[in-house]
Amino acid sequence: MSCLHTINRSPRFAQLDSCSSLLLPGDAVLFIEDGTYYCSGPHKIPATMSGVELYALQEDMIARGTEATCVKEVTLANYSKFVELSCEFDKVISWF
Repeated sequence: MSCLHTINRSPRFAQLDSCSSLLLPGDAVLFIEDGTYYCSGPHKIPATMSGVELYALQEDMIARGTEATCVKEVTLANYSKFVELSCEFDKVISWF
């Protein structure tokens, strides 16, 4: 069963650390709101996330001024893509 995991808090809350141990090949992570800070700057995407698709909500990155510094492993997604991803996966798990 494939899962879309949404991360909405900044790296200081370590949501990605909690989430990454449960990720399986075929899952995806969508960084939204302050979670988009994982996608730029000094924050590293864990190596354990290979086989997992990574997305960031483009509008949230623009709002935070980080779109230009998005790491290459992450695909920018607009709201329409967010809806598509939510329908594509069997489950959506939101990490709070």
